Amino acid sequence: MHNELFNPIDIFTYHPKSLNPPPPENDDESQPPPRWTPLIRDLFPNDFLEFIWSGKSCGVNEPIRPAFKAVGFKSFPEHWTDVRNEHIWQDAILEDLRVKKVILYRKDELAVYVSMLRADETGRYMTHNYPENLTFYIDPAKFQNFLDRYRHTFRHKYKSPIVQRDTFWINYEDLSDLEYFQLNIYPHLCKFLGVSQSTNMKILRETVKQANPEEDLSSVIENYEELEYCFRYSDVTHFEKLREQEEVMKTGTMSSPVTNQQPVEEEVPRGDGCGGTWSVLLPICSRTISQQAKSRHSHSSNQEASFNTNRFSELTQSSQYNDSFDEACWDLLSGFCKSLKETVPPSQMGKFECVVGIDVDDKVYQPAKERLKAMIPCNVVFVDIQPTMYGKLCRIWNHLASKSRNDYIVLFGDDVRLLDCGWPQKIEDCFRNISTNTGLPLGAACVAMNDLSFPGFPTFPVIHRWHLNQFGTLLPKQFVNQGGDPFLFELYSRFKTSAWEVSCRLRNTIGGDGDARYQKYHINWRGHILNMHIRKLKKSVEVRNITGVCLDVVVPSYRTNNNDYLR
Repeated sequence: MHNELFNPIDIFTYHPKSLNPPPPENDDESQPPPRWTPLIRDLFPNDFLEFIWSGKSCGVNEPIRPAFKAVGFKSFPEHWTDVRNEHIWQDAILEDLRVKKVILYRKDELAVYVSMLRADETGRYMTHNYPENLTFYIDPAKFQNFLDRYRHTFRHKYKSPIVQRDTFWINYEDLSDLEYFQLNIYPHLCKFLGVSQSTNMKILRETVKQANPEEDLSSVIENYEELEYCFRYSDVTHFEKLREQEEVMKTGTMSSPVTNQQPVEEEVPRGDGCGGTWSVLLPICSRTISQQAKSRHSHSSNQEASFNTNRFSELTQSSQYNDSFDEACWDLLSGFCKSLKETVPPSQMGKFECVVGIDVDDKVYQPAKERLKAMIPCNVVFVDIQPTMYGKLCRIWNHLASKSRNDYIVLFGDDVRLLDCGWPQKIEDCFRNISTNTGLPLGAACVAMNDLSFPGFPTFPVIHRWHLNQFGTLLPKQFVNQGGDPFLFELYSRFKTSAWEVSCRLRNTIGGDGDARYQKYHINWRGHILNMHIRKLKKSVEVRNITGVCLDVVVPSYRTNNNDYLR
């Protein structure tokens, strides 16, 4: 069983190694192993489907599981419409009589709409409970539009030519009652799939009942009375139930739904924006590719190895280290600490902390925390990096940010060299100027430093505590190790609050525009993920229309003195 294989953001599966096999042990770059990416999947959807139906691993030609009997995955209509592959859904799935469709639906359309609003607001689709006291205003016209599309989807888009034979419908309300499902639904589902009822039913580990199916929606919908007035005598299931209970309700006193919510006070950062406090996120690692592959903590040595490369291959090729990884590690970190000490005035160093992330099985840094404290010229907070995060820099970034305590947050690596003295004050001034010019709260911005190793790209964005207070995390959880920097810069650019501080220069000695120290893993964040966070940000800053620049038009010029234009 896979997950959302055709999600436009990424290929979600419970068997990632089957789609992206690890590189060969002999590091033969001339024959890289075949692998599936979202772009290749969308360009060749039929080939991808045939590969999925085969149940085999990419490049190995062996079954994912030796005795598998069926292959399945989860899908939504927008997975196909967003990339203009809807004909594949129609021809290769709905009209393929070999493919059996299990359709999960929900009778209460109003509850579906509320659930959709919650997901858009929080960014949580699975694995998390929804936060309490989250209410919404529902526009009746927008709900009617959703209602039409929702019914059209289940009545037409999910209807195969022989729907009675190859389609099994499961009601969400029945599924939420596990005992009822096992006694009344599961036997019929097994018969439909052609498997024995004695087969043990396994519940996925991320299965969470995010909202109570019996919850009172009047406490969630701010304009519930208006919505009830519009749809009370319609065929909307939620209000049909109300009519059925009308006689019972008349026997008691009905009270108008009232939300008794106290305003939530926003957490105030420790600094006031003038001489603010700083958290430098600093993940460090001394593990080589061979150590990563043999890690006793790794759940899948090949998978972990595929996410990483030798961090210090460029350094250790030099004879001066005599293959001493330890010495290379300490020299690299020492260079960063020296540049930090030389560019931050001593009067400000007391307002700095370094949140240092170290792999739990790191043999160089874990036993030497006292040496690290003596080397780093500010307060140090140590955070253990678990094996499940190895090579996943964006998730490490989120983890370290959650441990930070200060106003301004920036991610550096031990390979970074800061070049300009006084850069923290310049960035703080930039944040204050943005707030003054736009009228938005202090911190609703992203200021990028000038990375000389990757000119014109916001490789090192500085984010304010305000961002964490609004979104809960620095980056959406879908990010792995690529795209976090441009995502943050693009998000705030729509509000004219992204800026470059070109006078704050640094150099990324390993990585930048070239090869990184890990296998790069890209996701498609420019669609749904970005739009969802733009809506959230609009609500947070109470801005109706955003006027930021979304497109740069570049006109090549010839036979001119470009230096005049550049000046």
